Amino acid sequence: MTSLIKLLKEVLIKEGGNVFKNTEYDTQNIPLNNIQPTVNKFASDLSKLFPAKSQSFKEITNSNNWLGSTGKKSESGDVDLAFSIEHFFVNGKPDVKGWGIDESEFASLYEKNRKRARTATDEQIQVKSMVELIVQKINSSGTDLFSSDKASGAGSIHFSYPQYTPSGEKLDSFSQFDLDIGDIDWLKFRFNSELPKDNPQIKGLHRGQLMLAMFSVTGYTYKSGKGFIRKDTREIIADTPQEATEIFNDEYKPSQPLTLEIINSYGKLMDYVKNSLKTEDRDKILNMFKEALRRADAYVPDNI
Repeated sequence: MTSLIKLLKEVLIKEGGNVFKNTEYDTQNIPLNNIQPTVNKFASDLSKLFPAKSQSFKEITNSNNWLGSTGKKSESGDVDLAFSIEHFFVNGKPDVKGWGIDESEFASLYEKNRKRARTATDEQIQVKSMVELIVQKINSSGTDLFSSDKASGAGSIHFSYPQYTPSGEKLDSFSQFDLDIGDIDWLKFRFNSELPKDNPQIKGLHRGQLMLAMFSVTGYTYKSGKGFIRKDTREIIADTPQEATEIFNDEYKPSQPLTLEIINSYGKLMDYVKNSLKTEDRDKILNMFKEALRRADAYVPDNI
């Protein structure tokens, strides 16, 4: 029997958290009214630094491309923005020129990262190498943009950026902005959720970790920005979230079919885990879920 610790290591994905804590770029919660004007200014500054990518940055100003609870609560600890992995490639090749990256520097760093990589795909290594050089360019630009060279990677780029009010006033406080890199549909599926209105302590992290625990126990793990893969073969099981639920139903045969409506809601997903899965799997899922929340130093709901 697979141990709970092994399953937890496969399922736990770091979410949220101030990656700039205890530094001069430490960030604070951002009020809802400040999010849109700050995102607009953030996108504008990025466009000035990377003019060939200006169109991609316009996309993040659209609230439909905001992830998790961003824009849905009175304030947010960080601002999560979906950013398509396609913006890093042109005709299947790394868009080094589009990002203003030196080709020789990229080639050298890519080779270095490739030799170190164990399980990463070539695409991940390419994006990781580009992100490292993009972060260097950002932090040497002399602008208000600052990015973490430690936390940023193939899955996301983390920024500390000044907050702006709706009137355009620049505040002294910084907020954390995360460009989450991957397939847009999978990013929204992974991070967006319907949260209970009667318990503000439940966040997107809770729904996400519960979902990951459920799929992990039944034979799958999540590959950031790509979807679910089989743990034994590492094969991507579906091209879309809908296909993933269909494969889950076909292989696991739960007493009630899993649907996107269920999986997109924390409350419905919790009821589903408790009432529609095998007792042994239900207990594993809830134990894994609780431990994931503890490790993330997050609120643990009483009804688990």
